[in-house]
Amino acid sequence: LAYSKNAIVINSFSKYYSMSGWRLGWMVIPKDLIDPINCLQQNMFINAPTISQTAALKCWDKETIAELEKHVEKYRASRSIILDELSAFSELDPANIAPADGGFYVYVDLGENNVAPGLGSVAMCKALLEEENVAFTPGNDFEDPSGNLGDRRFRISYAGGIETAKRAMERFYKFWPTWMERVQAAR
Repeated sequence: LAYSKNAIVINSFSKYYSMSGWRLGWMVIPKDLIDPINCLQQNMFINAPTISQTAALKCWDKETIAELEKHVEKYRASRSIILDELSAFSELDPANIAPADGGFYVYVDLGENNVAPGLGSVAMCKALLEEENVAFTPGNDFEDPSGNLGDRRFRISYAGGIETAKRAMERFYKFWPTWMERVQAAR
């Protein structure tokens, strides 16, 4: 509200405060919207659980903020590892790699040349999990189901930690040539 009397800020405790699943958020709104938003929320839910609200109050303590900033540094390091490793994959167009600015994920589009009929991101993620014990998430849950982009894209989480990111990317790098062989054989 320091920048505009009409600003509305909606946020949650999920990501930065490591409280995903607690379903707790907050809003900063102009005074004239308080009553209408209260009326709206009364029809959507009653209130967040008391324990969630109590826990959230600790989020602004100096010690909590210091700890959370350490988490952010770990995420930044893991994200950097993943992006650096992906740059070694000559078949992946750097323009098809989308690092998240506010989440824990890197979103990758395999491109048309790295998939074949029946061998899209769903098959790749399944094979990677079964063969290398690495779990990436196929993009079909994040794309319009009427198109085919979901089976070309996948998501890599970097919330698991620095060592996990290193091991996962080493295994993915080892797996990648076998994936490309399958795709070429299917064409």
